Amino acid sequence: MGAGGRTSVPPSPKKPEFNPLKRVPCSKPPFTLCQIKKAIPPHCFKRFVLRSFSYLIYDLVLASLFYYVATNYFPSLPQPLPYVAWPIYWAMQGCIFTAFWALAHECGHQAFSDYQWLDDTIGFILHTFLLTPYFSLKYSHRRHHSNTGSLERDEVFVPKKKSALKWWAKHFNNPLGRFLEISIQLTLGWPLYLLFNITGPPYDWLACHYDPYGPIFSDRQRLQIYVSDAGMLFTFSCWPKG
Repeated sequence: MGAGGRTSVPPSPKKPEFNPLKRVPCSKPPFTLCQIKKAIPPHCFKRFVLRSFSYLIYDLVLASLFYYVATNYFPSLPQPLPYVAWPIYWAMQGCIFTAFWALAHECGHQAFSDYQWLDDTIGFILHTFLLTPYFSLKYSHRRHHSNTGSLERDEVFVPKKKSALKWWAKHFNNPLGRFLEISIQLTLGWPLYLLFNITGPPYDWLACHYDPYGPIFSDRQRLQIYVSDAGMLFTFSCWPKG
């Protein structure tokens, strides 16, 4: 009891400020990549052609089945069911096409088989069908894996330093801003990266995945970049007209 019959209320404990930097590792881990690799059973590194093709055939069957059902049965559905059925089809078929893209990506890492010519053939066909320049991405993505996490040498998703952020960047540090950033990344991010190397490192001139003489590629890779470009043009020419 204090003067006047009032009780003194103890001050509430101050909440500790959250500092995300404390979660960032600042020392080397007690293991190396070589030790991690040695701990993985050797059979996990073996590539089996039949198993790889089984995944490809499985995805082809599902994609064909979805396409057959959509084109033969959706037009006869009573209204407004087609407006529900088609988005479901797009989502399901999109998952299968993403599997095709991932298989081609693994071909670029030569994880499909022990034969590089086979990996490049399968990867080129799948990526070209999905409007992705196979050899261009193969070489730029290889540089990305060789320099992941490096602010100076990484090839994609290079984080900006705080001093390099634009004035409006702080206004996107909220749920709505992050939603807009993710929406832009999922719709425009991929073509902008291929065309203008968005989120990539700075170069002396335009770094484009379709330019055989761009700074991303070496002299011995230029012929294959031409092959990727020819494949893209062929895919565009096969689109239905009118």
